[in-house]
Amino acid sequence: MSASLLLSWRDGVSASPAEEGGVRVEGEGAGTRMILRPVPAVADALFLLAPPGEDEDRLADLVLAAGPKALAGWYYALQVLAGRGLVCRSVWASGQRLATLLPASPSFTMAEAAVSPGRRYLLSRFAYLRREGDAMLLESPLAHARVVLHDSRVAALVLALASPLTAQDLVARVCDLPAEAVPLLLVLLAAGGMVDDADPAGVDAGRVLSSRDAWEFHDLLFHARSRRGRCDAPSGATYRLAGRMELPPAVKPAPAGELYRLSRPDLEKLQVEDPPLSWVMGHRRSVREYGARPLSARQLGEFLYRVARIQDEQDVVIQTPHGPMPMAIAARPYPSGGALYELEFYAAIAACDGLDPGLYYYEPRDHGLIRIGGSPAELKCLLRDAADSAGIPEDTVQVLLVLAARVPRISWKYASIAYALILKHVGVVYQTMYLAATAMGLAPCALGCGDSDAFARAAGTDYYDETSVGEFLLGSLRDPKGPAATDILNEPSPETGAVEPPPSR
Repeated sequence: MSASLLLSWRDGVSASPAEEGGVRVEGEGAGTRMILRPVPAVADALFLLAPPGEDEDRLADLVLAAGPKALAGWYYALQVLAGRGLVCRSVWASGQRLATLLPASPSFTMAEAAVSPGRRYLLSRFAYLRREGDAMLLESPLAHARVVLHDSRVAALVLALASPLTAQDLVARVCDLPAEAVPLLLVLLAAGGMVDDADPAGVDAGRVLSSRDAWEFHDLLFHARSRRGRCDAPSGATYRLAGRMELPPAVKPAPAGELYRLSRPDLEKLQVEDPPLSWVMGHRRSVREYGARPLSARQLGEFLYRVARIQDEQDVVIQTPHGPMPMAIAARPYPSGGALYELEFYAAIAACDGLDPGLYYYEPRDHGLIRIGGSPAELKCLLRDAADSAGIPEDTVQVLLVLAARVPRISWKYASIAYALILKHVGVVYQTMYLAATAMGLAPCALGCGDSDAFARAAGTDYYDETSVGEFLLGSLRDPKGPAATDILNEPSPETGAVEPPPSR
C-alpha cells in the first residue's frame, strides 16, 4: 500500500485566478479571504493545493525550476497561508485520509519535520483527545496546531505512544496501519507538537526540570484556551448563545422561604467614620482566630450590604449576531465583566448572634437572607471542608460565605473566556470582602478551594447551572486583650511600639 503526506487547502478553502495574475484565496469566516500576487511558478503551485493536495517535495521541486527566489517566495506564501489557517497537511493511504494537521494560531510554523529512525518518541503529557462534532481532535496547550483523526487506526497509534517507541517499533505495534503510513503519521504528530523525544536513558530519568514542568495539565490547558495566541476558537463577546437560549435574568429569582431582613448601614456615616483606604489596604490580612462572642446579624448585614447589594437596575438593548436583544443589568459594588454579575452569595452559618444555624441565600434586592433546604449533615460537610481548608478546628467556624456562579448568565455572551472571567470576578469580590471586613474590624479569610458537589447538594442547585466557585470565612476578632490576641486594628507602631487606634477621615 502506498502512503503520502500531502499539502492542501483546508476544508472549505479554495483558490481561483485573480486579476493581474494573482490568486484569490477564499474560505469560511472572517480573515480567510485574501489575494496573493506571487510569481507564476508559485501561483501554479497554489492551484495544485485543491484537495486531496500534492506532495510537498514535488511542489518545492516544481517551484525551484523557476529559481531560488521563486522557492523563497513559495515558502513565504505557505507561512502566510498557514498563519491564516488556510492550508493543512494530511496523511493519505490507499485513497483514504488518515489524519490532518491544522494550524490553530498565527504563530504556527510550516517547518519541515523529519523523523529519525533510531530516535524514540513519546506522546506529550499535555496532549489530549476529544470529540468536536463528528471529528476526533488531538490537541495540546503546547501546540499551535491540532491533529484531526479521520481513521480509528490512528487512535491506536496515539495510544501506543504512551510508551517511548521508535518509528520501527510503531510499525510493529500498530499492524493495522500500512507500514509506509506510520512514519508519516509520526512526522505529522511531531510537526504538530504532540510528541516529545524520549530520553535514551529512560523517560524523565535524571532530567533537569524546566518552567514547563511547573504546569499541571489542566492549568496549562485552561490558560491556553482562555487566552489568545494558541487557539483559533472564537473568543470574547460573541453572544454565542443569543438566539439559542434565553438570557438568564440579572437577578436570580429568590427561593421560597421567609426573608430575614438585614440591617442597612448608614453609608454617609461610614464615609466619615471608616478608616482611610490606604490604612485598610495596609492592614488587610487573613485571620483564622475568632472572638468568643460570634459575629452578629447586624455586622453580617452591614458586610453584605457593603459587598454584594444591588445598587442599580436598568434594561438596555444590545446588538448581537442575531439582532438587537434586551438585557437586564443589576449593578453591585464590585466590577463585573459585561455588567453581567453572575455571582450569587450564600451564607453557611454555624454561629451568628441573631441568626439560627443553617444555609442561607442572600437576596440582594431586598437585602435579606432566605434560609434554604439542606440537611444539617450537608451544612456540616460545607463547614468541615472550610475548616480543613483554613487549617482551623471545625467548631471555631462562625460564618462561611459561598460564591456561586450562574454559568449560563455569562456564557450567553462570552466564548472561551467565560470561566476565566468568573474566576477574575471571584478575585475581585475577595478583595472587596477583605477591605470591607478590615474596615469593620472583622476577621476575614479567603479559601483556596471548596467542594462544589457538596454545595450543590446543600443548596439544591444544578451543578452545571449554578456552581460554587469561591469560599470565604468571616468571623469576629478575638479580644485584643486576650493571651493570643489577633488584633489587626490595634497593632504596635513600628516607630514607637505604641498601640495606634485606626485613624478616621
